[in-house]
Amino acid sequence: MSAKHRYSTFFLNGICFGVPVEKVQEVLEFQHITPVPLAPPVLPGIINLRGQILTTFDLKTRLNLSSSESAGEPMMMVIQTSEGPMNLVVDKIGPVLDVETDLFERPTETLKPSVRAVTTHVCKLDNQLLLVLDTEKIVRLPDDEDAADVRPDAAMQSAVH
Repeated sequence: MSAKHRYSTFFLNGICFGVPVEKVQEVLEFQHITPVPLAPPVLPGIINLRGQILTTFDLKTRLNLSSSESAGEPMMMVIQTSEGPMNLVVDKIGPVLDVETDLFERPTETLKPSVRAVTTHVCKLDNQLLLVLDTEKIVRLPDDEDAADVRPDAAMQSAVH
């Protein structure tokens, strides 16, 4: 019997994505995002979560997905990263899934490069695919030449000053 991993899932344009459940701090209804002048489009602004200021990532922009397919009010998922908590804007929150490691496959070349670059593995479930994302990679800014050294909090600070 193979080991199981738990993933908190969410949807963008009907595609099921997941992050390790232990990386999720909380799920929120959509809150007002305070824009930060000169910030890149992937960072629409910040939210104040009980006195803690969180950088907000627009995952559709980050993954180069079209923004026209969402239905209803988006949701927010706060994840823990090495840079601290970050806020992700998603279309819809899904269930927590237990996935056996036997179902893990490498991301295929048919995925968009922007999605494949942040996907650790793909899981074929009964009625859908689950794309598991690397929480550290999704909060790096993709447009910079050396994305590994770009911290989102630094980008927001430089946009403010």
